[in-house]
Amino acid sequence: MGKYVEEEWSYSTYNSLNRFENLDSLETKIINHLVNSTSKHADIFWKILKYDDLHALSKPPLDKQARLELINNDNGESKSKRLFLTPRNDDGQVDQCSSVYIYVENIQPVDGAKALVGVTVDTSVYTKIGVIAGDGDKDSSENPEWVNPNESDEQGSIVVPIKSRETVLLKSILAELNGLYLDGVGYLLFNSFKEARTDQKVGYVDMPHNHRENSHGHRICFGLIMSGVSDDAKIGY
Repeated sequence: MGKYVEEEWSYSTYNSLNRFENLDSLETKIINHLVNSTSKHADIFWKILKYDDLHALSKPPLDKQARLELINNDNGESKSKRLFLTPRNDDGQVDQCSSVYIYVENIQPVDGAKALVGVTVDTSVYTKIGVIAGDGDKDSSENPEWVNPNESDEQGSIVVPIKSRETVLLKSILAELNGLYLDGVGYLLFNSFKEARTDQKVGYVDMPHNHRENSHGHRICFGLIMSGVSDDAKIGY
């Protein structure tokens, strides 16, 4: 049986190549933003994950600690968690809840120094809680400036009393994350990226299938151009 021979590996000396230095921080940077954001869309996102009843949008906002408690940040019990850094896992979802899964799904090289990274956000909503009360009533809203005027008529009567929980969650994710700058990485974009060599499009939403027999959800795909070049694997992080 042969022996492994110690030798110095060599790399191309013609140009620096992409080492994807910050690839492994993408999911956490996105979640860190969601935890700390004070926007209307982040407020709705966390309410959908926390509250499973009809009036989720009128419930108290979640503080930072309450948001952190919904994140699956270890390999242990995940039944009470709602936000994951992995592809969808049916074991991680209990009945009557909404869950979100954020992960890097694919990478398409643009050239040796740049690549288009596909970041997917999967949502899963239990079918029996698929309807949610609207939030178009300024009089009962804690933040009346957040109320969409399109959801009431000129007399102030509500014309959108109920909504699809799945669509509310979808909108909150698109509105909050599209164009988000991830420090040291780049801009997360929902755009009609088209990589010339593969002719594959990144930036779309669909509802591919039942996640389980009793839940549905959307598949939301973002694109991000990443470049972290160095001459060899010894340089970089």
